[in-house]
Amino acid sequence: MKPKTRALIIGLDGATWRIITRLIRKGQLQTLKHLVENGTSGNLQSTIPPWTIPAWEVMSTGLNPGKIGFATFTIRKGTNFIPYYFDHKVRHKNIWDMLSKNDKTVIVANVPNIYSAYPINGVMIGGFLTIDHSRLTYPPSLKEKLNKVTGEYIPDITTVMDLTLGDPQKVYQKELEILNIHHLTFTYLLLEYQWDFGFIVYAEPDRVQHKFWGDWDRIKEIYRRLDNYLYEMLENVVTDDTVVFIVSDHGFGPGDKKILWINKFLMERGYLVLKRNIRRQILLRLLWVIKKLRLDKTVMATIEKFPPSVHKILRESGKTLTSSGLISQVDWSKTKALSYGVYGEIFINIPCDNPEYEITRNKLILELKKEFGDIKIFKKEEIYNGPYLSELPDLIILVDDEHINAVSPNLEVDNLRLTKGNHRLNGIFLAYGPGIKKGHKIENAKIYDIAPTILHIFGLPIPNDMDGRVLTEIFEEDSEFAKRKPKYVDPSYYEKKGEDEKLKKAIKNLKLKGKI
Repeated sequence: MKPKTRALIIGLDGATWRIITRLIRKGQLQTLKHLVENGTSGNLQSTIPPWTIPAWEVMSTGLNPGKIGFATFTIRKGTNFIPYYFDHKVRHKNIWDMLSKNDKTVIVANVPNIYSAYPINGVMIGGFLTIDHSRLTYPPSLKEKLNKVTGEYIPDITTVMDLTLGDPQKVYQKELEILNIHHLTFTYLLLEYQWDFGFIVYAEPDRVQHKFWGDWDRIKEIYRRLDNYLYEMLENVVTDDTVVFIVSDHGFGPGDKKILWINKFLMERGYLVLKRNIRRQILLRLLWVIKKLRLDKTVMATIEKFPPSVHKILRESGKTLTSSGLISQVDWSKTKALSYGVYGEIFINIPCDNPEYEITRNKLILELKKEFGDIKIFKKEEIYNGPYLSELPDLIILVDDEHINAVSPNLEVDNLRLTKGNHRLNGIFLAYGPGIKKGHKIENAKIYDIAPTILHIFGLPIPNDMDGRVLTEIFEEDSEFAKRKPKYVDPSYYEKKGEDEKLKKAIKNLKLKGKI
């Protein structure tokens, strides 16, 4: 009888080898050290730009942003930008959907691209973008069970304002609390339910590194706790038939030193023209005074003590300097380019069939490189393909440590910089378990490769529209995974599979009712 195969993906949002390797060398992450020595590890190249959304969606579908319809948290609609989940045209099949349709029982918990839990062959918990908390879990009754296990299940830190302007000590303690809640939840699910495939994500490394990059004691504590949690899972949850993947959606690095204020740059060069706004002009002047008098730290320390009414005024005024607030202030008749989003992607406000479109892109690339050195700037067609290419950003800047380590679409808030760390292209990849090479280093692994590799491990065909490949180099040569050749099918295979399963269930129900 062929042995059963199980697979477990443990996502560590924002985890980076630049921290893990340093701590392993200091003897502080014994579990990760064991996994590296007895498994296959290396970099996992993220999407460009390397953002949580769409990175987890790309990982779970094997499709590039041009096929899923978004390259950041938002989608452009004419002169408006809306959250991607408000206009998610086609819910592409995730890896757990394909496995579920093949009678595999799945557990999916806290994966960021799940903004509403839905029926699968197993259980599901939505991620931090969950819109309606009545749809946080599937089945709905699972939420009550989680509350009993954890006291109260918390998907993530409540608001971006808490993460940025909140008191550092309170934010950090809240992250530790949520980390513990998530671990209790994941352990409960993996022990309580029979499963073939699990996909769970700890978001806390990302949150802490954004706010505390450079505060190595706090960051070390997060990794130390995760290392202990991994040990508990290996001891109590993972069986000998389980292949374990530990992955991150992107890496991390400094984010508050070399900042490109992209919309400010576009305004100075005449690409972006704003309408007159008195509140914005007053606030810019106030920030200039704060910077001149070097009152940055005093102001930030005081903000936390302001009453809620003042916080509201500050938020409303501050929006005039953010990319979301700038949209209503743009003079579209005079604007050729603007940046929107959390990373500073650039949209050209000229039809792509107009010759000036390409002239503007090329000119802008030259001006940016002249100002900031040999930075990496991509045209969208160089890195994306698919039916939604026209809706994606026209230019994408990739940050690094040398030239630019953060891009912001906001205006003139560098003296009140809210985050210390920023995303990097390379996340982590680690595979461990039966059939996986030991002590092996992998190169050229991409985030697109996870979904096809998982399907191959289960002996299932791979949709031929996936952009990734099976990471065959991670398998031991005499393993079943290495001997088996990847099989590719039309994407409709899994649609038909789902229809066949519905028909089987309908016939079964009719038989039970005595109607057949």
